Amino acid sequence: MERCKVMVVDDQLWVRTMLLEALSSSGYLTFGAANGREALRMMHMEKPDIALIDMTIPGIDGFALLAHLKDEKPEMATILMSGNSDEDCIRRARKEGACGYLVKPFDMEELKSLLARISTTLDMAARGEVRWTMDSREGQMIS
Repeated sequence: MERCKVMVVDDQLWVRTMLLEALSSSGYLTFGAANGREALRMMHMEKPDIALIDMTIPGIDGFALLAHLKDEKPEMATILMSGNSDEDCIRRARKEGACGYLVKPFDMEELKSLLARISTTLDMAARGEVRWTMDSREGQMIS
């Protein structure tokens, strides 16, 4: 697989910019969206491998966006991020197919480590060595 494309969805410009710059400097192809509708539009144009989604974005919340992305592009890996560390939210994220759940503020190295594991899994799936879609649907979080 070529370099992974990561879509960062966060309505806070400074958070989105920081994440885009950090991930870009780590070798990922990046682009951002400020809300769920923009993320859906960008998904069709840019075809990301991984989506990093804030839970509290305007319009379509993180769970609704996750459902849309899983319906339209089930092979896309998704990571949810939130200031909420509630176990019910984390379980729901796992059940609905997220590969990871990061509680803000999180360590950038934690995110990069998670992305590296997901990238490896996506690479293996592209070669037919693992069944990415099935594994993510069964609620197996990578983190």
